[in-house]
Amino acid sequence: MPFAPSRARSSRRRSAALVLLALASACGGQARPAAGPAPAAGPRPATSVAAMQLGGQKVLVLPMQAASGVGAPREAVTREILFALGERDAATQWIDPERLRGVLRRSPGYAADPDVLPSDAFRHHQERYVLEPLAGLLRRYSALMDVRLVLIPQTAQWLPAADGAGGVVRLSATMVDTRSGNVVWWGEADGAPAAQPGPGAVATAAAALAGRMVSAR
Repeated sequence: MPFAPSRARSSRRRSAALVLLALASACGGQARPAAGPAPAAGPRPATSVAAMQLGGQKVLVLPMQAASGVGAPREAVTREILFALGERDAATQWIDPERLRGVLRRSPGYAADPDVLPSDAFRHHQERYVLEPLAGLLRRYSALMDVRLVLIPQTAQWLPAADGAGGVVRLSATMVDTRSGNVVWWGEADGAPAAQPGPGAVATAAAALAGRMVSAR
């Protein structure tokens, strides 16, 4: 039969607990106030690999794939990127998505519209390359337009500042060698700080992206 403490022993334990509580109240003072929320951190720095020398090659630029809160439609963001790339490197032939769409309309069924590409991580087994079905689709585009390099503008997003006063537009993009499927450039860039999203903020981000992607000639 299990040992049961006597009623006297239980009473002594309750008395001791009451004494300890009284001492804690006398010596401890008021409880420490709960810590407030940590200040909000700003966006992490934009990352990219080194800028390239394209040497006057042809590059097919696909449509911006996703835009969130930047104050401009995806088509407008794509146009700003094309303009900034042309300003940065006029020797390279930057082929816009509309030229590709025109060729696709004359070749119905050959390849899907580039507005929504198959998802791909652009990185597999710690190496940067693309897999099917995106790899095959890019090869079809490159065959139609007689190019080797295809630039995929991936995301455009508005990043508020840590203090809530304004923010920046961040653009990200990946360039693929369609013959090998390898990623030859990837990166992101932030535009100048702006009070609110809009075309001006997008334009500064496009210029920053072009600067990170292409070496000045």
